[in-house]
Amino acid sequence: MTDNKDDRIVDFNELKNKAREKDIDNFEQYIYDLYYSLSQGELSIAAFSSKIKEYMDKNSISSEKLFNIQKEMMKRYGLDPEDIESQMKSLGLNFSEMPIESDYENIRKAIGFNEKYKNSLNSKVVSTYSISNNSNKVDIILDKETVILRSSNAINLKDLELNEFLCSYKKVIEDKPLNISLCENIKTYEY
Repeated sequence: MTDNKDDRIVDFNELKNKAREKDIDNFEQYIYDLYYSLSQGELSIAAFSSKIKEYMDKNSISSEKLFNIQKEMMKRYGLDPEDIESQMKSLGLNFSEMPIESDYENIRKAIGFNEKYKNSLNSKVVSTYSISNNSNKVDIILDKETVILRSSNAINLKDLELNEFLCSYKKVIEDKPLNISLCENIKTYEY
């Protein structure tokens, strides 16, 4: 038996945030009920998020404890949280550095925003390219045949690098005509 004082230190935060079987069972049942309501159209995505927050408040569950409960639930279904974490790291996402405390609030806000503007809001995957040379400092945004040239200065359309890039891109989209919008002398500000 050691007489080291460090062996006797109890980390109450670790104990408080530990996921017990009862916590996991209760949360699992609650989530199943929410998913059922969601699938029946009785609950919106924004309300789903709010219900989870209410559950956390009602049961005095911190974000860290909820995270631990979710990890244990993943293990129940044969998923390895460490494996998922390593896959996220390979994509450049560090799971352990993500802020836990505000995750659900941020998700709730994003879902609420999307619900509010869903009729007019479109999500797209676009490609971007930047040119910085003696003629131009321009960002190029590519969305199929739509090309946006964006610069805080005047855009020199005679720039060889710019024209070479546009010609190469046009070949990629099978020589379809490009609809190019110029956004030059743009001003930016923080809101």
